Amino acid sequence: MNTLRRVSFILCVMVSFANYADEQLVIKLARPDYPLVQKNEYIHDVLEKSFAVMKVDATLLYNVKPMNDKRIVEQLTHNKAVTLAWLSLPGEIPDSLVRTTIPLYKGLHGKRLLIIREGDEATFHKVNNLGTLKQLIGLQQQSWYDYTVMKNNGLTVNGDLDYLGMIKALETGLGDYFPRSVLAIESELIKLKQFHLIIEPSLMLQYPSNYYFYLSKENQHIADLLEQGMQKLQRSGELERIYLHYFGDVEKRLKLKQRLTITLEKTALQ
Repeated sequence: MNTLRRVSFILCVMVSFANYADEQLVIKLARPDYPLVQKNEYIHDVLEKSFAVMKVDATLLYNVKPMNDKRIVEQLTHNKAVTLAWLSLPGEIPDSLVRTTIPLYKGLHGKRLLIIREGDEATFHKVNNLGTLKQLIGLQQQSWYDYTVMKNNGLTVNGDLDYLGMIKALETGLGDYFPRSVLAIESELIKLKQFHLIIEPSLMLQYPSNYYFYLSKENQHIADLLEQGMQKLQRSGELERIYLHYFGDVEKRLKLKQRLTITLEKTALQ
């Protein structure tokens, strides 16, 4: 490479880096589809630090209306109200979407503990496999993916109620258990302290569930920035530190290794 070409190449790299370092993004996120959670602090931390390490100024904004996963995928596909979402989608990536490659929760989101009525511990102590669990009534909304998983595994599920309706059904005996993520169940119960509900002490439902960030193919540039940022955080150990900060004590506190695990097969999004 002659001197003139070398100088031109260096100038191009410098200009490209300058533009890249000054980049500003507005990232539109979907509001969670349940009333007690306003935002996901862990997700925000990962996003903010991933973009920051790439020297990108990213503003994270939530939409006003809550959306379930199906609606989020539709909005991502058309690149409208949602720029980016963290989802656990089965099978192949939809043709219209791209995703990052590093799992966000290390499979923790596929672990479910059961919210039950206080005093029903003896009933669940008799549950030792999928067959005995089928004799009890679970609660989930039909629009939630857990409902599909539970139904396709042969469990009895009432899916006709909204969130508060399920809580009231559980308290009054119209349902027996409400499976919730190990990542949310404790904070959920704190907000439901007026009800006589507890975490069932011995059981855990589990199915494969890895969450990734998804974006429209039209936002490939944003996906690339996020992927590179996450890779940098992983190499530096910062991604692991973020994870441990939020979830390091979950397994120990909830005694996940000591629980009887009932494995559910994961099924395609309907």
